[in-house]
Amino acid sequence: MRIFLLLTFFFFVGPPLGVSGSARADETVPATAYFPVLPFDAPADAEPQLVPLAANHPLEGIHAGLTRAIVVVHDESRDANAALAVISALAGSQNAATIILAPQFLLPSDIVRFADYLPDRGRGFAAWQVLGWSSGDDSMPVPSTKSVSSFTVMDLLLMYLSDRNAFPDLKEIVIAGFGAGANFIQRYAAFSAAYGAVSRQNIGLRYVLASPSSYLYLTASRPLGGKNGFGLPDASACPSVNDYPYGLEKLNAYGRRAGANAAKEDYATRSITYLSAEGKNPNTFLDTTCAALMQGADSASRAENYRLYLHTLYGDVAERTQIFAKTREGANDAVTLFGSACGMSALFGDGLCPPSEGGIR
Repeated sequence: MRIFLLLTFFFFVGPPLGVSGSARADETVPATAYFPVLPFDAPADAEPQLVPLAANHPLEGIHAGLTRAIVVVHDESRDANAALAVISALAGSQNAATIILAPQFLLPSDIVRFADYLPDRGRGFAAWQVLGWSSGDDSMPVPSTKSVSSFTVMDLLLMYLSDRNAFPDLKEIVIAGFGAGANFIQRYAAFSAAYGAVSRQNIGLRYVLASPSSYLYLTASRPLGGKNGFGLPDASACPSVNDYPYGLEKLNAYGRRAGANAAKEDYATRSITYLSAEGKNPNTFLDTTCAALMQGADSASRAENYRLYLHTLYGDVAERTQIFAKTREGANDAVTLFGSACGMSALFGDGLCPPSEGGIR
């Protein structure tokens, strides 16, 4: 209840949505709405941290008539405005009935470079270590506030969208991301603390991953290559192969709260669409750590290996809820993947991948 009161109060009387400086058309700038976040165990007198949030609709008020919400997570560029622009352009006329939100997970260096555009020069804004946000790590310590997981930020966004007083007509929420944003969503799907709260409001929840650079494996098995199937890899060649975010060992604080066993049990029940490019078109920011390389040499092989892995682990249970699709165009970018027939169905339709698109159940 405290979180909902905080969000409502902030949206009505918080800082104005404009920025204080002027930006060039080609300059990355922070989103201009600010979302207050607190960990769920924060004391009553804790001050919230702020997360920039880009949106295609005003955040305040009652959103009658909005039936779909899309939360899109940016890639390594951390450009929430660009992420919003891609999904909004693909939505076209569906923007009228769709609220699109794009949180921006800042680094400490972003707060310095964006200081002229942020209220109070960014004091009180949450910031994460490089790529720590994509794994659900806690934000950097800030005096008088309490660190918060980037996954908790997503939890709070889902709780905001699930509030029937604010969104009386909402039927479905889609969480989408490309690259590091897809890494974020794949791990979040395994550990999400808000899944039950969304379901209890009779709101569907779907995850759409476009070209993640690596995957969370839920057991110690890894692809052995060729026709060798899956088995235990040579851990001496890569001692971190099972460490989070590649496996379930050495989980961060958010992951430990959910627990490894819950992640294993719940993952197969999630509705997930995996989008990748056909062939060996590399992800520009392909993860080249030894733990990632043990999942496959490139993004296409990692996607195929993970499809086979889920079948090995869950059988037809995961095949009923999760779809792997390859685009025919061959370009490995957000516009092509999300704009494919399967991507558009996952974002704006029923989520069933057209057979001609290469969908595999």
